[in-house]
Amino acid sequence: MNIIFRTDASQQIGTGHVMRCLTLATVLRERGAVCRFICREHTGNLLDMIRRQGFDAIALSEPNSNLLASTEEDAQPLTHAAWLGADWATDAEQTLVSIGKTVIDWLIVDHYAIDIRWESIFSPSLCKDYGNR
Repeated sequence: MNIIFRTDASQQIGTGHVMRCLTLATVLRERGAVCRFICREHTGNLLDMIRRQGFDAIALSEPNSNLLASTEEDAQPLTHAAWLGADWATDAEQTLVSIGKTVIDWLIVDHYAIDIRWESIFSPSLCKDYGNR
C-alpha cells in the first residue's frame, strides 16, 4: 500500500500536524505500507526528523510570502492560507509533481490551509480503483 502525507511544520504552524502524521505512518509501516511525506521547507520544518524516522520526505521549495493563498476574486481565503507558503494551486501542482507516476492508495492531508479546491486537483485516476474489486 502506498500512502502520501501532505503536511507541514514551522515556527508559525507548530509541529503537531507532522507529529500526528508520523504516528499514523509508523503504525501503517508496521502493517506493510510504504509511507512518504511531502512538506514545504518552512523555517522550523521537520523534514530531517521525518527522514531519521526512516520515511522518505520530499521538500517543496521555501515559502513565498508574497503569494496569496487564493487569486480567485469570489473565493473566500482560508484563515490560515498564508501557512501554505504558496497559493493553493501552486502547492497542489508541486505536490502532483512530487508524487510523479507513483500510484497511491491514500493521500492523507493534515493542513489548515488545504481545502476542497486543492483536493479537487487530485483526480481519482491518481489512486487505485477499489470499486472494481
